[in-house]
Amino acid sequence: MRPNRIMLGIGTLILGLLVMNLVSFPVHAQVDAMTQARIIATFGLMSPRLLNALNLTTEQKAQIEVSNEAFRQAQRAYLAEVTVLRREVADKLFGSNPVREADVAAQITKIADLREKILREGFRIALDVRSVLRPDQLAKAATIRQQLQEIQSEVRTLLNENQ
Repeated sequence: MRPNRIMLGIGTLILGLLVMNLVSFPVHAQVDAMTQARIIATFGLMSPRLLNALNLTTEQKAQIEVSNEAFRQAQRAYLAEVTVLRREVADKLFGSNPVREADVAAQITKIADLREKILREGFRIALDVRSVLRPDQLAKAATIRQQLQEIQSEVRTLLNENQ
């Protein structure tokens, strides 16, 4: 009985990882870090696989692409600013002078503010995408999300059982 349970668990784990992989990655392309960050910041609504599963019209695709491009621009600006701030903090940390938290407080605060700003922008973009979808597409997206959450929960449970 135990070997069957292990095989069922392994099969479920493999199926879960496969489904997560299929939903997380666009067809015939690797997801770069920027795309992955966009998916996360928009709470999953900009997932290329999810959008593909919703059978969008040409008009919907065009509207969503406008939102996607707007978020790309926001990401670039965010990364440019954060890179400078992180470099300033790193320079102080690796410098020969002693460093206190107060010495980098301004940079840390600015980084936190920028993170909040990009999160809010991601949410705004997610609302834009949501407004483009028909009620049946929203329902399908919600169903896919629920299924993914169940699979992820099962995978976590399986991984914790095997430790």
